Amino acid sequence: MKEHERMPVYTIGIAAEFLGVCPATLRLWEKKGIVKPARIGKNRFYSKCDIDRLERIKYLLQKMRMNVAGVREVLDAKFCWDAKNCSEKMRKNCSVYLQCQKLRESKYGK
Repeated sequence: MKEHERMPVYTIGIAAEFLGVCPATLRLWEKKGIVKPARIGKNRFYSKCDIDRLERIKYLLQKMRMNVAGVREVLDAKFCWDAKNCSEKMRKNCSVYLQCQKLRESKYGK
């Protein structure tokens, strides 16, 4: 991830508008511990990285009907191919890896 994508530049209102949710939803997700925006005084600021994470959170909560605990577990999970340091060739033969890549590309446009 590029350094500029980690810069917290979006206010809660702008972030909420990007995501199609209200600012109170972002405050609730923060209270539940699934996102932690940067703070300057009392104001919350979100980076591009945070926005991407929030898109995943919204998808998991609303489309996949997961609860907050499930979302936290999914987002904090370490993939086996990272833990085992699998080669690109091994990953291309792994059905779970391919399914994750397909989901990432179809839903998040990455």
